[in-house]
Amino acid sequence: MKTLEKWADRVYAETDVGRSVATSIAGIIGLVVYIIFRDWVIAAFSSIISFPIVRIVSTSLNEKANRRKERLIKREEAEEIFNRLSKEEKDVVQAFVKAGGSVLTWSQMNNQSVSLSSIESLIQREVLWTSMTADGMRETFALNSAIFDIGNEKLKSNKDS
Repeated sequence: MKTLEKWADRVYAETDVGRSVATSIAGIIGLVVYIIFRDWVIAAFSSIISFPIVRIVSTSLNEKANRRKERLIKREEAEEIFNRLSKEEKDVVQAFVKAGGSVLTWSQMNNQSVSLSSIESLIQREVLWTSMTADGMRETFALNSAIFDIGNEKLKSNKDS
């Protein structure tokens, strides 16, 4: 009886979703096969054979769902940050969008009609930072990619309206 209790504790303490789902479905498959054929050997083999297949499928589906959930959370966070920006800060984001990328050189930024204090504000918010070009020759301003994407969508929706 203690062995059964230990096994049950282990199954219910399991945090691997793929293994939990596979254990349940393999058990159901084994039970159904046993009920139909009244042969415990075939039922056991059916459970054993189905377990790894179900585990692979359920693990991949769970990982896909988790990645989608993470993307949605990051997007919501970026939208929240974007919505809290002042008009002047949004103008800076819009300058990047109009330029077509999330990186502008210092000379490109100096040619924009944006507030210097809003640039500094975005740097303090960690939405904008200074960087270097790939060749290491020029300094640039780099805008958070998620904020750039949100700004790009908002600009398109404003043009469509």
